[in-house]
Amino acid sequence: MSEQDNKDPVIAGEVEENTTGEQTTQNKEKSSRITNDVLTRILVTILFALIGWVSLWVFCVVVLVQFGFLLITGNLNKNLKAFNGELGSYLSDIIHYVAFQTEQKPFPFKSWDYDDDKEKANGEATQS
Repeated sequence: MSEQDNKDPVIAGEVEENTTGEQTTQNKEKSSRITNDVLTRILVTILFALIGWVSLWVFCVVVLVQFGFLLITGNLNKNLKAFNGELGSYLSDIIHYVAFQTEQKPFPFKSWDYDDDKEKANGEATQS
């Protein structure tokens, strides 16, 4: 057997013209589709990383303001506590998406249901 007989015809480029044309078209479609998906994921990930960075700073400022309320009044502000709870859940969703733990994009690509989760948890806790 010669060296050419041992080669795979697809690798050696010895595929029929008809089949080669179809394979080339299919490969281009797959690579462009994958490229578009990857580019979309990269852009959305960068967007959420920036949103997460700003949200984290807002979270920290609210924590500092909450400490101010605690020092001055001796009590926590319930509105700030609820806001930071929702913001913390939102940051958690952003981190899961950016870290490739989930494919579900956070708000604004899904509804803001973070306050609903808290109400359900509080309802279950009061029933126990």
